[in-house]
Amino acid sequence: MNNFKSREYKPNKSKGNPESTRRRVMLDMGREKYFRFDLDDMLVEFEVGNNKNTIAATILNKMTSQSMDDALEYISRLKDGGTFDDAKEDRLVGLLQRYSRWR
Repeated sequence: MNNFKSREYKPNKSKGNPESTRRRVMLDMGREKYFRFDLDDMLVEFEVGNNKNTIAATILNKMTSQSMDDALEYISRLKDGGTFDDAKEDRLVGLLQRYSRWR
């Protein structure tokens, strides 16, 4: 006797959290290593001082686990706090857009 049961296609059903099924712009994980290098180089060029590692880790965390919108909000808060000017913010936004994709 054959005890093999055929597997039917079952679409993913949400467990009640509509946020989990919504697609977002996030970091392209296949290019994460290159993003880290470019982000680090850019922050060294911007001369942010001792906060470089904290800023890089926060941006990377927001891009990988939340969304690009959250990372952009964090960068705008840094600009408002006086860490970046408009030109530096535009360069960081361009970097985030270059390494992002829909997930």
